[in-house]
Amino acid sequence: MEFDRELIVRAQSGDTSAQEAIVKHFSAMVFRLISRFFRSREDVEDLAQDVFLKLFTRIDQVRPDENFSGWLARVTVNTCYDELRKTRRRKLAMETYGPPAHTEPSVAPVEPDLHGKARIALQSLDPKLRIPLILKEVEEMSVEQIARTMGLTETNVKVRLFRARKKLASILGQR
Repeated sequence: MEFDRELIVRAQSGDTSAQEAIVKHFSAMVFRLISRFFRSREDVEDLAQDVFLKLFTRIDQVRPDENFSGWLARVTVNTCYDELRKTRRRKLAMETYGPPAHTEPSVAPVEPDLHGKARIALQSLDPKLRIPLILKEVEEMSVEQIARTMGLTETNVKVRLFRARKKLASILGQR
């Protein structure tokens, strides 16, 4: 915690070595969170770059004595939300106004294994349900941490987790 505080104060004063140290220290967490939502390495790298760009453009707003890693996790999740919304809008625009889609033959196995089915089912969940579930089950965050990260109440997080698990069980039961 003292390490984070010192780095933040130095970065706020314009110390580029402190900014580099922040990137080194927190890049694994940022990459891990983003990779829960996006599979492409290029997407993950681009979004991580966006997260750190947002961090350093707002570094003066960071309070050194508060939970920096929680704040950075929230910026990361919100960046993922923003990108998911943009992707959904682009996809809808292409389906509506773009050329007709040509289906290419798939090289994927006809019937995915259990792990593949679970991953496909998880990806089909609405991001409002998928994100808290991933943060809870994969990132092993507490309900309180998820609430702070996502800007929700703990009750809302619990409701979303319940709905996500119920929907996931329903999807997996169908297949």
